[in-house]
Amino acid sequence: MLNGVNGTMSKTRLHNGDVRVRKPWGQYTDIYRSPTVVFKRIDINPGEEISYQYHDCRDEHWYISSGLGRFKLNDEVLVACAGDTFHIKRGVSHQISNTGNLMLTIFEMQCGDCREDDIVRLSDKYERPDEH
Repeated sequence: MLNGVNGTMSKTRLHNGDVRVRKPWGQYTDIYRSPTVVFKRIDINPGEEISYQYHDCRDEHWYISSGLGRFKLNDEVLVACAGDTFHIKRGVSHQISNTGNLMLTIFEMQCGDCREDDIVRLSDKYERPDEH
C-alpha cells in the first residue's frame, strides 16, 4: 500500500486470513495488521490455554465467537462463552483456557503499539520465555 504523500510503503497489511501462526495451544490467524491496530482470530484447542501474561504497549478487546472457557483477569476468574466480550487494558494480567470439548475461537483487536514481542509471561504451561 503506497502512501499518497511521499510514495513510501506503509506497514499496513490486510491478510484475508492467509497468515496462520501455530502455537502449542492452537493457532492464530492475522486478518489485518498495522503498527497500531491488529485484528486476528485465535483458536485454542480443547484442554489448552494461552500463557498468563500482560502487555506494556497495547490494549486488547476480545469477542468470544464459539466455545467455552475460563478467563482470568488479574485475580478474577470468569466463565467465557460465545457472545462474551472482554476489554483488557495494557498492564493487566490475563489468560484464557479452553474448558470445553470444542475449539474456543476468539476475535481479538489490539490497539496501541502492536508488536508480538510485547508479551510478558507470568506463567506458561509450555515453559516459553517472555517475548521481550
